Amino acid sequence: MARQSRRGVDQENKPPAPAARLAAVVFLFLFCAGALLRLLLCWFNPPQNAFDNHYEPIFLIMETGAIPAKDACFQCYHPPVFYWISAMIGKMTLAGGMTPPHMIKLLQFVCCFYGIATLGVCYLILKKFPLSAFSSAIAFGAICFLPRHIYMSAMNSNDTISYLCVAISIYLTVVALERKLAPLRLALLSIVLTVTVFTKYTAFAVLPSVLAGLLWAYHVRLVVSRKQLWLSILAVLALPLSVLGGNMAANVKHYHTPLPWNVSLYDPSVHRPRDPEPISFVSFKPWDDVVMPMLAPSKLHSFWTMLYSGMWFDTEPYFLSFLDANGGWWQHYYSWYRGEEPFPGRNPSLSRVTMFSAAGLILLGLVPLALVLVGGFLCVSGRWKTLFKASPVHRASLSLFPVLLGFNIAGIIALTVRLPVYNSIKPSYLLNAMPAFMIFIALGVMLLEKNKILKRTTLVASGTLFAFVTVHMLQIVFSIHTLITQVH
Repeated sequence: MARQSRRGVDQENKPPAPAARLAAVVFLFLFCAGALLRLLLCWFNPPQNAFDNHYEPIFLIMETGAIPAKDACFQCYHPPVFYWISAMIGKMTLAGGMTPPHMIKLLQFVCCFYGIATLGVCYLILKKFPLSAFSSAIAFGAICFLPRHIYMSAMNSNDTISYLCVAISIYLTVVALERKLAPLRLALLSIVLTVTVFTKYTAFAVLPSVLAGLLWAYHVRLVVSRKQLWLSILAVLALPLSVLGGNMAANVKHYHTPLPWNVSLYDPSVHRPRDPEPISFVSFKPWDDVVMPMLAPSKLHSFWTMLYSGMWFDTEPYFLSFLDANGGWWQHYYSWYRGEEPFPGRNPSLSRVTMFSAAGLILLGLVPLALVLVGGFLCVSGRWKTLFKASPVHRASLSLFPVLLGFNIAGIIALTVRLPVYNSIKPSYLLNAMPAFMIFIALGVMLLEKNKILKRTTLVASGTLFAFVTVHMLQIVFSIHTLITQVH
């Protein structure tokens, strides 16, 4: 009787077949569009166009067969998972006859694969919650068309693998909660967490997030005894914390710090430009980036503005120069960017299309930001309960996201306090919280979609934003292709 009753409830909640097929088509389209934009930008983006030279640690591992010392090169201080995997791929492809230039490009595409795979894991996370099809589509679309993640998926860096591992960790935590913390699920989660914390320091935010989920499982009675709770916590966190602690102890012994950072080789706080005023954690002025959509004097101190604008446009910038033929100006700009020359003044040759794209993306990005804030408030306050009837598993799982976002932001703030220059305020550092952004947007949309006018406004604004992102990325791709054609 119980099974029949449960089957009847599932059938009542199951959407009609035509609606389900339409939703599947929409999600498939969003995923394919997001994947295609990442692949195109990665294909045309030169391998060296990245924030840092992450190839150097990879090549050292390929040459020596061992993980290099933390101070062997500037990027060598990072956790080794990304570099070791890349080095193994590089060695195998070279052994198979691939040329070094093609091997380097392949490693760039491996990062693109991490970015695309992250979209798939985010979709799996989204489907674990009883959200409406409309809110889920808007939230998933916001992730698929997020410019900063598209940019990062086209670069060779350890960022995209950290996003992927964090998303997998969150998904496995939800699955473990569904299975009432079954030992095998906890063991698998523990292994993935151990790998995750050795992808990048910013991925540490996943540890308190998972801990919060386990503690909330006890609060909602998924775990009925404190003994089971502590055994579950031990099963999940003992391995990653032990390995991480041992690594930190070794770092203290050899490098006199638990988390090495090669500022002794190059200190950005000494070389990079900064504003006279200190970093502000209360100001928010995205309209400044509508007028001047890149880093510039008087725009290097607003913490939230740099994080936000850089999420929706290439304000740092690494792709913007492809859209402008004024090469002399960009040479002076990047010299200022490195702290070598004075600022060359405003670029007079940026096209109207580029400026219009920047303004559109930065202004339209306020819509998902508002939805994140609304959804985050609903999640933290518990008012999401008015949107759908949730099980104890959903209640415990939702606790993961505010903790993930909160600790991710706290880590960036701590880094900025330690190194108060724009290098610390990278929007890419915030993308470990992509699953949280997605869930918060979905909750915010579910609240607004009760009103037909707000629902249509959200749909139009989101659709327009996705179109702007597509045009912007295709403009970059076409510009790079044109430059390559002219060179050859």
